[in-house]
Amino acid sequence: MVDGAELVAGWSEGLTGNPLLTGLALVIGLVALAWFAFLNSWWRLLGPALAVPLILLVGLDQRPDILIADSTQAVALRTETGMGLITGRTGSFATEVWSEHYQEPIAAKAEGMLCDSLGCIATTDRFSVAVIRNGAAFAEDCGRNDLVIARIRAPVTCKGSQVIDADALAAGGVHWLRWNAGAGRFDIRPAIPNLTRPWRVVPR
Repeated sequence: MVDGAELVAGWSEGLTGNPLLTGLALVIGLVALAWFAFLNSWWRLLGPALAVPLILLVGLDQRPDILIADSTQAVALRTETGMGLITGRTGSFATEVWSEHYQEPIAAKAEGMLCDSLGCIATTDRFSVAVIRNGAAFAEDCGRNDLVIARIRAPVTCKGSQVIDADALAAGGVHWLRWNAGAGRFDIRPAIPNLTRPWRVVPR
């Protein structure tokens, strides 16, 4: 068993990262494995042979443009120079996990951002993001930026921007966002897509 493990580990020697896979890739892999395990003829090879191109076509995940931690202040932004933090600090649990998962370093400061006592604004050639620290910033930032992020509850008057506030983070956990140029807005994937789990409580 140890010899087999060393052999398989040697196949990936020199590789610095792995492709990002979706949940669909896992389903395809399990179906292919079951096909291979339960058939005794040469047809068993058809499952793995079909699984590889299917995973390459529909099973590879995209990298996010923005990552928002739910339990720390970390907000990471992707620019032309790579990933950097709008708020938060490097070396935290969230940033270390993100850096390892997406196989790229996260800089201490994102390119093209400005901060003051009320919050931070980060602008790219595709979108703008406001990270609000003080409720007084909602009046100015809502509607003027494509995305508003706040660790406090956003007022109902915050219109014209996509909003991720304390309630959304409490319910959905870490948020993954990617800019959809065709729709002119972000595609958002929370880590917890619903609250059907008995240990999760809807924020009030």
